[in-house]
Order: sequence, then C-alpha cells, then structure tokens
Amino acid sequence: MLKNPQPVSKETHRYKRLLPTPSYIYAQNQAIVPLVGVECAQAVHNFPIVFTPYGESYVLMAMLSLQPERNMFVSPDGKWLGSYIPAILRQHPFAVGLPAEGGEPLLCVDGDSDLISDTDGQPMFEVDGSPSETMRKVIDFVGELERSRAVTIRAVNMLVQHNLIIPWDITLNTPQGQQKVNGIFRIDEAAMNALPYDGFLDLRQVGALPIAYAHLLSLNCIDNLVRLSSLNTGAPAAGKSAAMTPAIDGNGDLVFNF
Repeated sequence: MLKNPQPVSKETHRYKRLLPTPSYIYAQNQAIVPLVGVECAQAVHNFPIVFTPYGESYVLMAMLSLQPERNMFVSPDGKWLGSYIPAILRQHPFAVGLPAEGGEPLLCVDGDSDLISDTDGQPMFEVDGSPSETMRKVIDFVGELERSRAVTIRAVNMLVQHNLIIPWDITLNTPQGQQKVNGIFRIDEAAMNALPYDGFLDLRQVGALPIAYAHLLSLNCIDNLVRLSSLNTGAPAAGKSAAMTPAIDGNGDLVFNF
C-alpha cells in the first residue's frame, strides 16, 4: 500500500530519478503481505504461506511474524533475514493503482518515497519522454506480478468453491496471558484428500494444486518465525527458543509457550 500514490507519467516524472532500495526498513511493520502463486516454489522454504479473508474469498499471503505490526524478516538495520523476498516488497515504491471506471490499470509510485530524487539515481524517462531502461524493467516486473495475481485469484477462488479453507487457530501463551493470532486461514488437508476426482480436476485446471501443496509444506516454516522472534528480542538462544517450541493440538492448530 502506497502512502501517497501518484500515477507515473512523463508530465510529472520526466526529470525524476530512481534510487536503489537501500534496505527493507519500510516493511518492518508488515507482519503479512500478499503473495502470488508463482512465488510459492521459493517462499515455501522461508515462511508460512497462508490465507486471509478478502470479501467473499481469500488472499494468498506470506506470514512474516507471529506478532501484529512486526516483520520478523527485517533486521533493525533493514536487512532482509530470509533467502526469499516477496515480490510485492521488491516492487517498492511502485504499485498498480485502481483504474478509473472503464480505464486501464495505472502504474503508480509513492510520491513520498525517498527513492524518488531530482538529482541522484537512474532516470525514469529518456530525454524524448519515453520510459528509461530502468522504468521498462519496473513496468515489466509490475505487469508480470499483476498477471500472476489474476491467476492466483482464480486458483484461490476454486479452493473456496470446494470449501477447503478453514481457520488456523494459533495461541501464544505469554507472561501476560493467552494471545490469539486471529485472521489466519489454512487448507483443510483432510477435506482436500477426500475430494472426488472431479474436484481434483477443478483444482488442477486452475493451477490450485501447486499452491495448495506449497501452502501445506510451508506451515512447517512457523519454526522460522519462532527463531526470528527469539533473535529480534535478543533472548538467549538456549532456553528462549526451547520455551517457544510449538505444540500442535488435536485439531491441527498451534500453541506456543513463551
């Protein structure tokens, strides 16, 4: 989400320049961010791939923390602590803006971003007003991400159609008492395995099966969040990490003892 979205245009940005992203400190409060299906092959080894409600369906998300407004993958100095960075964070400070009625989607940039400069960095436009090579790469990247998002939406909608997405209850037992991690959903693996052949065919035809299997495998990455939580709180590796070992109850839900 851009703080101050501005449509990219040669009228507004012809003489602007783009600086490289120096760190991911801007994402330090993002505990969960959207993913697209093509990211699952790499994301599966880094963090839980989960679902959150959106309208009558759900959105595929990267779960980056057990705590609200805290991204465990961003170090205090802005370094990314995982081997895979979600594409939506790599497109910063750009995003696709909602089009006017009947119009085309617009490439937008955060007008408040310190990555947009008058003097430093790579030019956004050539002297003739055409997009620079840097901007063409941005346009291609954001465009591919949006196309992948459309495919992912269809796949997730099919999972919803077959009633395969259920709440994933996570409880944190802290010194202050029990805290629930709300709004996180997972696939009901037993229900998916019980689907008739036609149901599996529906999932396969829209590319939902790779997403479903990656999601199920990625749930083991909850341990990564526990480990990073220990690192970010500065707790000793011995004792703290052991105290935070998750237990799985009979419903497949998680309980963490802090």
